[in-house]
Amino acid sequence: MLVRLLPDKPPETDPSRPRYLDESALETPSLALADAARETLRMGDLVEGMLRKVMDAMMTNDKSLVDQVSRMDDGVDLLDEAIKLYVTKLTRGSLDEREGHRAMEIIAFAINLEHIGDIIEKGLLPQVTKKASLGLKFSEDGYEELKKLFHLTIDNLRIAQTIFVTRDFKLAKQMMEGKVEVRRMEKQSSERHLERLRDGRADSLQTSTLHLDMLRELKRINAHIVSVAHPI
Repeated sequence: MLVRLLPDKPPETDPSRPRYLDESALETPSLALADAARETLRMGDLVEGMLRKVMDAMMTNDKSLVDQVSRMDDGVDLLDEAIKLYVTKLTRGSLDEREGHRAMEIIAFAINLEHIGDIIEKGLLPQVTKKASLGLKFSEDGYEELKKLFHLTIDNLRIAQTIFVTRDFKLAKQMMEGKVEVRRMEKQSSERHLERLRDGRADSLQTSTLHLDMLRELKRINAHIVSVAHPI
């Protein structure tokens, strides 16, 4: 009878709905900041999911993944607004200097994650949609180069999440230095792609603009990811 009267709370199915932004915690800044950080990490996980689905769509031309990514970006936008509103409420109270800095770091990271979501939806997704609609294929070399940069981007996002939580100086320094590797990979892939064009390879000719645009967007995403290391 108790089970029927007091059923378990149904699992949370809406990823855009905040889970950790407890209004009652606002009276205790340290708890509220921890809640805001947890919600921001959730937002980062959603962005990582978007990157993975875009990469899969790029490789398989699966149009259903495109719709999923668009819905996920809506969720990222809503979480960004909720986090900023929550932290703004918190900053209206009395925070010490350390808490004030942490509040700004949380807002900055959430904003950068929202920018990454926008780049995925407005930059990468149209390229993937065009490729799927026209039934285009990258060259094998082109696939591998883009796939490698996608994986590096996802790895960097995970490292950024760790830096956001731990504020580890060595890891932050490592990430700042990693910007060079991203630029090197983007430049190298562009040069190889142009070599394939000069060789007259049909697959590279068909996807030339797509390939170069996707490289540029991934480079932009990495610039936003690395920003988490700047304050540290």
